[in-house]
Amino acid sequence: MLEQYKPALKQGVTMTIIGLLIFFVTYAIDPLFLAKPKGWMVLIVVNMLALPIYFLIMGAKACKPNFDYYSFGKAFNAAFFTGVVAAVLTLAFNVVFVNVIDTNWETEMAEEVLNSTEDFMEKMGAPQDAIDKAMDDARSQAANKSKGFMAQLQSTGGGLLWYAVIALIIALVQRDKEPKDTLVIE
Repeated sequence: MLEQYKPALKQGVTMTIIGLLIFFVTYAIDPLFLAKPKGWMVLIVVNMLALPIYFLIMGAKACKPNFDYYSFGKAFNAAFFTGVVAAVLTLAFNVVFVNVIDTNWETEMAEEVLNSTEDFMEKMGAPQDAIDKAMDDARSQAANKSKGFMAQLQSTGGGLLWYAVIALIIALVQRDKEPKDTLVIE
């Protein structure tokens, strides 16, 4: 059965490789880019929209010829399996990255997010006491947030939920129509 979904596996691996290449380029240019508003936009557009939509569609499409009848469930499984493969591989990389390669990156990112938020509030003309209160609240929330493996696991869980939504939509489009029962009279 897994053989029928092998094209989805390939699409998931490809999605991961492209996502990691984009990360490496942005990290090489500015390690804290993803903590800034422009980085948030890139993250949303590329990692939450473009890559998943394209590769989940391609995973479902590539598996379709492996089935005589491509039901909603099979189309969903193919699309979602693509996302699961990408999520698991990305999780493995992220855990190694934040625990071995750049152990300070997570903390630096959190601080940069706070700085970017404070700058944004100042540009919007928020009163200083409101900014100070918002920053204090954000710092206390950040202190209680998961870090390391647990943070990566939570992020992956959220990503999988998003992939499931995308896979549901793709399955509705990619599935074969219900086969019609034909009555043969001889």
